[in-house]
Amino acid sequence: MTKYKASNIFISLKFAIRGLMLALKSQRNFRADLFIGTGVIIAAILLELSTVELAILVLTIGFMLFAELINTVIEFVIDAYFGNKYSILAKMAKDISAGAVFISAITATVVGVLIFWPKLINLI
Repeated sequence: MTKYKASNIFISLKFAIRGLMLALKSQRNFRADLFIGTGVIIAAILLELSTVELAILVLTIGFMLFAELINTVIEFVIDAYFGNKYSILAKMAKDISAGAVFISAITATVVGVLIFWPKLINLI
């Protein structure tokens, strides 16, 4: 596999950016998560959250985006392997992968509520 190895760090970075652009173009949920995450960061800045709170939000949003990307990769690999043929194993793998994204979404929501709720209560 060394013939497919990037020759330097800049080529690796180019491939990574290309992958992110592909995800942005082709994955509706990734775009939605990125849009919501951007809104959360803007709200955090406007509410003057602490550096630690902001860092926790950034990590949580990154975790959510990472989960979406991994889910996408799993779906692409399974589709490439099985093609248009139905397989219970393919369905199970895709469902479990979607479940991982769901858990990350629940986690992100809980973290968001825990951080924003006290700030929003103080505004009222």
